[in-house]
Amino acid sequence: MDTATIVMIDRLLLLNGLRETARLMNRPASSISAALARAEQALATPLLQSSGGSLMRTLDGERLMPSFSEMADRCRAIFGAADGEPVPAISLEALDRLLLVARKGSIRAAAREIGIGQPQLTRQLAQVEEKIGKTLLDRRHGGASPTADGLDVIATARGLLDIWTAISARSNERFRRTVTTVRVGSVFPLGAESSIAGLLARLSAQWRLRHPRLPLFVTSMIAEELLNGVRSGLFDLVLLDLDHLPADLEGVELARSPLVLVASRETAERAGGSLSNLLLTAPLAMTTARSGLRQIIDRLLEKPPLSEIGSRFETMDVDSIPVILRLVEDHGFLSILPASSLSRHGERLAALPLPPEATLPLYAAWPKGRGNPGLIAEILSLVRR
Repeated sequence: MDTATIVMIDRLLLLNGLRETARLMNRPASSISAALARAEQALATPLLQSSGGSLMRTLDGERLMPSFSEMADRCRAIFGAADGEPVPAISLEALDRLLLVARKGSIRAAAREIGIGQPQLTRQLAQVEEKIGKTLLDRRHGGASPTADGLDVIATARGLLDIWTAISARSNERFRRTVTTVRVGSVFPLGAESSIAGLLARLSAQWRLRHPRLPLFVTSMIAEELLNGVRSGLFDLVLLDLDHLPADLEGVELARSPLVLVASRETAERAGGSLSNLLLTAPLAMTTARSGLRQIIDRLLEKPPLSEIGSRFETMDVDSIPVILRLVEDHGFLSILPASSLSRHGERLAALPLPPEATLPLYAAWPKGRGNPGLIAEILSLVRR
């Protein structure tokens, strides 16, 4: 971690936007994004997450925001920079070594304790002084002591390092757990009876028998969050309901379920079982655009026969399958869902067939060229049973 990254993360957490932060700090957006990646890796936790095309602070981001604000103030104080001004990058390791030299009173003694050569440490300290623009150490034969400017910088740096040590201690423990845990992400199961729920339950039970000392973490998210997670290394493997995998992922198709237009039996009877009549007389509840299912539905609505109805039917976005099912059962809504999700609702719901190409696939996916072949093969062997 370094001073420039801390200042960028402080501003990013405040603004919740890469472009806004980049514009304010007069830095490329790629630099802000790289700073975020460094901070999240160092802390072993996401600070921001994508939500509807924008960034939102995670719970850990909210928790750590005051700490980053205080650290950023101390970083600016080290350089005498005003709020909003960029600061040079000095690693916290280099500042920690400056404190060690001040405590030991000798560059040689500090280098010996660290386990590096004295010339290497001398060069690093000279670079710190150059970036700060002040002489921090009074070097003399047999030792080194802080100058007046050095005492000010050391006091500020000590507070900065104390905060970082406090927030990273918990993260170090989290990291130790993370590197010994297999992590699988999945789209939300469409109820306890769904094929995805059964697949994940089977994977969890069999993994426990095979690897009692190797934890398996399984979580459910929408497709967009899963893509971000597997690309950033948060997951070893993800289960996605996309119609095709992005170019940077590879995987295998595990299942495919036909999609049907769902209505309550009463609503279907009033419309005479006609798909067109149903869509023109009842609103259509769908998952949001961030889900793989919705992307497939949107493409389906652009093709005949549904496209012939055009925009004459009413739609509503609902990011919860249980809520959608209650809207259908209790309030006369329609929806488009996998036929496999309706087994427990057969008596109350009617399922109207859609064109044969209207299907929802389920893929197991991982980053192309970056997956763990042995681990992936074992997970696939369990979920395919």
